[in-house]
Amino acid sequence: MAGHSYGITSDPLTQFSVVFSAIIHDMDHPGVPNAQLVKENTRNAQIFKKSVAEQNSVELAWGMLMSEEYGALRACIYHTEDDLRRFRQLVVNTVMATDIVDKELQALRRARWETAFSKTPIQDDSLSSVDCKATIVIEHLIQASD
Repeated sequence: MAGHSYGITSDPLTQFSVVFSAIIHDMDHPGVPNAQLVKENTRNAQIFKKSVAEQNSVELAWGMLMSEEYGALRACIYHTEDDLRRFRQLVVNTVMATDIVDKELQALRRARWETAFSKTPIQDDSLSSVDCKATIVIEHLIQASD
């Protein structure tokens, strides 16, 4: 079964990153598109320039998660610096995937899909290939569910 799920179903860190991302992806969302935020030159638009709402959501949620009061939760989520980096990357990629208007992000996501699922094997170890496939599948799932 893991072959068809690209390791997602057997990796609790990946599973939690998807749940966490789904919960936070609209944190502090102002209810208007990013283009409007940029047009109005909001404070967040000045800071982030693009994918304004998504980047703001990640920054706020990450700041909360890293606060002292969530130390016990962090200890349950990850145990090593590598796990922390992987968790953060999964969260960022997943939340950014909800910006469906940004053509550049769409093109990058499409290119990653083509690379991950091309007939030519990825010139890397098999774990990286599986991680790449898992990440792009997660991005498409959250995008479809948003």
